[in-house]
Amino acid sequence: MTELHKTKPDRKERMRDAEDSWEASWDNWWRSDRADAVGWAALFLWGAVVVLATYSEFSEDFDWWDGWGVFFVGAGVIVLIEGLVRLGMPRYRSKWAWSMLWGTIFLALGLGGLLSPAWYALPLVGIAVLILKDAFARST
Repeated sequence: MTELHKTKPDRKERMRDAEDSWEASWDNWWRSDRADAVGWAALFLWGAVVVLATYSEFSEDFDWWDGWGVFFVGAGVIVLIEGLVRLGMPRYRSKWAWSMLWGTIFLALGLGGLLSPAWYALPLVGIAVLILKDAFARST
């Protein structure tokens, strides 16, 4: 059979190609946006600290301790710091507004008992503005 008349790749070859493609895209994503990689790692480490503190005697000393609330406050701070880092680094600047918005949302969730429910509307308006900005900023 000539080169022009090759048969379609079998199922195993297609699955191997798809797996290689997925691994390559995953690897490229982490390598292309290291701010995201560091941010996610920090969030997971913070979650581990909160879980360990919640299930140890440490949290018993504090009446105000609420594991989810503490996690979301810390996550909000981490994501806000990521947004500030993005703002200062031109290579990663494209997603700084989203980081700031998600950081604000996480903070609002963590501080939920302290804030009036009316404050939850502000991040929602921010999300709408960012979506519209992205929709109209795209070149067609």
